[in-house]
Amino acid sequence: MSHYDVAVIGAGAAGLAAGLTLQKAGRSFIVLEARDRIGGRAFTDTATLGLPFDMGAHWLHSARQNPFTAIADTLGIAYKSDIDFGPDHATRLGRGGLLPAAAQAEASDYIETVLNAAIGAGAAGRDVAFSDVMDPKNRWNSLTRQLIGQITSSDPELCSTLDGSRYDYDGGDFPVRDGYGALVARHAAGLPVTLSTPVTRIDWSGREVRVETGRGTVTASAIVIAVPVNVLIAGGIRFDPALPATLVEAFHDCPMGVSEKLAILLDRPVDGFGHVYGDVIFEDASKAPFNLHLNPFGRPLLVSHFGGSHGAALEKLGDAAMMDLAMEALVEAFGAGMRTRVVKTLRTHWASDPYTLGGYSHAKPGRAVSRLRFSEPVGDRIVLAGEHCSIPFFSTVHGAHLSGIAAAEKALSLAAA
Repeated sequence: MSHYDVAVIGAGAAGLAAGLTLQKAGRSFIVLEARDRIGGRAFTDTATLGLPFDMGAHWLHSARQNPFTAIADTLGIAYKSDIDFGPDHATRLGRGGLLPAAAQAEASDYIETVLNAAIGAGAAGRDVAFSDVMDPKNRWNSLTRQLIGQITSSDPELCSTLDGSRYDYDGGDFPVRDGYGALVARHAAGLPVTLSTPVTRIDWSGREVRVETGRGTVTASAIVIAVPVNVLIAGGIRFDPALPATLVEAFHDCPMGVSEKLAILLDRPVDGFGHVYGDVIFEDASKAPFNLHLNPFGRPLLVSHFGGSHGAALEKLGDAAMMDLAMEALVEAFGAGMRTRVVKTLRTHWASDPYTLGGYSHAKPGRAVSRLRFSEPVGDRIVLAGEHCSIPFFSTVHGAHLSGIAAAEKALSLAAA
């Protein structure tokens, strides 16, 4: 049985940042990862489609204050700084091309009104649902719900305005050319990580913490738990004694929703468009909008992002049914010729992945205060890390990264006590 100053559970963005911080400090540590790879939800698949596709995170959110922007610059990794998928810049497609300018403006105005009202309500101290500031009769509600699902991975009824108002959007949103997951992996190159080692039980009843895996047990003076909050909710790791009831309640108050993607490789880029982000709006208003990221970095690729309960329903569809929906949207926007242009497809299934079980976290209405609980050490031996632990940058890679650094520093203090 090996002993370490600190054991880190999970090698996603938070766990990797914690490990790098411990490595720099020159202390003994181990990073344990259940998967056969690092990165967690920041993972770039380069094999399936023959080009880089981010299965999870792709955008440098709050880019001008995101540490990974500077890391990308240092490593020579390119990103696109002149694209914005905010309401004033999204391209929305109707039959045969763009929606009329008046309709685009009307949709953008309503989306902006809702988002500003939600953030304003939270800034005023109102911890209510996003849906409370929406007009149920507005024709652009389905598009607005889709956008909120992409932002929060959940539905407007389940998202706290106070939690949302604490998020710091400033700095733009930049997609990474060769993959955000690849960027995260490059930054962690040289960090020792023990892969394919799921942690099954953590015994923190004594002075040392015992971490049990299928490949043996290690002990540590302190540990960093850097696994997705839904895995903790589901009891993916057994704790002895059980974690405090108030902490478990906080997990349930800030769960992960659903965030999935579909990538469609074409024979060539979509004609008449550059690298843009938008939505297909059907003439039949009963049909949900279909999100599309067109020609990313000039590649012959379409990427659709689904969130919330709509995303959950689509994630459960078979591949044929999913492609039927996608093709309907492509034909609506670009014509019947799209039927012969699909080369290959790739889908994500984060919601059913046992090491993830969802997209990213959101606080429920009335429960924004619960996120504050995650920054507190447990029993002077356990520290949490992950996007769910970040107040201003929850749901993001850089939020997870910064939480991992902070968690490692706390763990070192606990180990030295």
